[in-house]
Amino acid sequence: MLLVFVCSAQLLVGQEICDNGIDDDNDGLIDLNDDDCVCDNLVASSLIPNPSFEDMLCCPDNNEQLNCAVDWIQASAPTTDYVHTCGGFLGNNSIGAVAPLPFPDGEGAVGLRDGQFFAGSNYKEYVGACLTETMEIGVTYRLDFFIGFRDNIPGSGSFNIAFFGSTDCSNLPFGGNSTNIGCPVNAGGYTQLSTAFVSGSNEWINVVIEFVADQPYEVLVVGPSCEGNTQFTQDPYFYIDRLALAESSEFGIPYSSVDGAICENNLQLSVEDISTSTYQWYLNGIALIGETSSTILLTAVDNLEGSYSVAITSDETCQISRTYDLRIPPYYTDLDETICSNESFPIAGQELTLADDYEILLVATDGCDSIIRLSLNVEEVSTGNLSDSFCDGDTYSLYDLETTMPGMYELTVPNDAGCDSIITLDLSMVPLPADIILAALVEVNLGETVDIIPDFTDVVLTTFVWSDPAGLVIAESRDLIDFQPTVAGLYILTATDDSGCGVSAAIEIIIDTNYEIYVPNIFSPNGDIVNDEMNIFFPSSVESLLSFHILDRWGNIVFDGTGVPNVNWDGTFQGRGTTAETGVYVYVTEVLFIDGHRQHFMGDITLLK
Repeated sequence: MLLVFVCSAQLLVGQEICDNGIDDDNDGLIDLNDDDCVCDNLVASSLIPNPSFEDMLCCPDNNEQLNCAVDWIQASAPTTDYVHTCGGFLGNNSIGAVAPLPFPDGEGAVGLRDGQFFAGSNYKEYVGACLTETMEIGVTYRLDFFIGFRDNIPGSGSFNIAFFGSTDCSNLPFGGNSTNIGCPVNAGGYTQLSTAFVSGSNEWINVVIEFVADQPYEVLVVGPSCEGNTQFTQDPYFYIDRLALAESSEFGIPYSSVDGAICENNLQLSVEDISTSTYQWYLNGIALIGETSSTILLTAVDNLEGSYSVAITSDETCQISRTYDLRIPPYYTDLDETICSNESFPIAGQELTLADDYEILLVATDGCDSIIRLSLNVEEVSTGNLSDSFCDGDTYSLYDLETTMPGMYELTVPNDAGCDSIITLDLSMVPLPADIILAALVEVNLGETVDIIPDFTDVVLTTFVWSDPAGLVIAESRDLIDFQPTVAGLYILTATDDSGCGVSAAIEIIIDTNYEIYVPNIFSPNGDIVNDEMNIFFPSSVESLLSFHILDRWGNIVFDGTGVPNVNWDGTFQGRGTTAETGVYVYVTEVLFIDGHRQHFMGDITLLK
């Protein structure tokens, strides 16, 4: 494409002259803003489809309608917003977001969050697209894009934008349905390609980054960087537009240098100086008369804010350089600070002590003033009294106080607002109760019960807890009545008074396990009512009879008493009513004792007639 410069002698009716700063054809469009003036676009064709969000399936009229934008995918569970002038929807309506107009390229863009008041700093919104071509490993790529900022909204004046790549288009979207996953690398399958800190207010900022592809990426995801935005409670919200991604070599002529600073009145933009080329500088597409060299000097005194560029012509060719967006301060900074009533807040040579909203002008020697909007809150220093006690022999701790002595103490501690709170502490010491007197030792048979009653307990003791050798609580009473121990060892009684001060004592319990049963070795089931049945006699240590069999000399089961609560054999054969033959039989049994011990017993039984 060529930039058409028409000489006065050759001027056609209705023809725009492209370098005089005049609307020659009276169509309201001056110089490069007029379609009559055509010049090669410096921005390369993007590997990202629909890079300016212009192709759409529907006109957005509410939040969460990225599906209206062709080729773009909602990459995260938190949802971005498709904005477009077609319906006048210009940002998330739940926070009153409005995009700066006009958009950098066309009529559409995307709005996204970097944190959310209710969901926290990890609530981040991302958009993604499958690239039209896979990136080549080792090639340097450039991403030329625009970031939009709302008008001095707290929390939305700056953030870190990041770009992530994946080698598999099926990784879109990422993170499933989780709104707490954060950035794409937390979900796996993504690499952070680059990040940039950006800031602004009610404007669009052109940002250019470069990176070398280390993998064959086929997916690009755009959104906040991985670190949490510290101002997430302010609902940070930003816009993106015109994402031109291509090999760096395809972007044409860049600035050869950008030197100095606007605040020092020596900002200089330069392109390569070629003797066969001519140069014309433009502000917002309108020619700057007299600026016809390869370099332009910009100052905060003589120049205006806007987009600066240069048209470079040689023979029949023309190119427009990369634009430089100039913003001349004052810069606006919003501060929300809190001090205590015994403090002051120093700023610009002042010591502020009163809660109020302030607007403070900071005059800089370089001509770039800054305005700080300060909301100052003042919290009161509080005082209070506290009475407390501790047990004799203990160490009392509260904040930075640690003592073993009663008395009056003054503590300085932070209150809920973070200001000092002066607490006067009246600390008393509670004497320990008298010791508990218990017998040192008691011995019982397994299965027997015992009463363990202390010989003495102090009358001030109100709470009693018994614990077994394993430390488990077995009773919450002073006396252990009808206690059947199954584990030998030290049993501890701990008692406390109403102040929580306590004493303890221990008693050792020795248990005679008594793993025995008694089975008579002879009986005569002859009906004379004397020793007619064979009965087993169990001590109190037995929990249950797991099995019981009587076998004849050939190993046949003559009697099965398994599962019978009280075993008594009347001498009949297998319970059929026929008396077994006289002779010697063998009993085999397994017994479970109350402490969990199992034991087998075996012996002879003689049956007589």
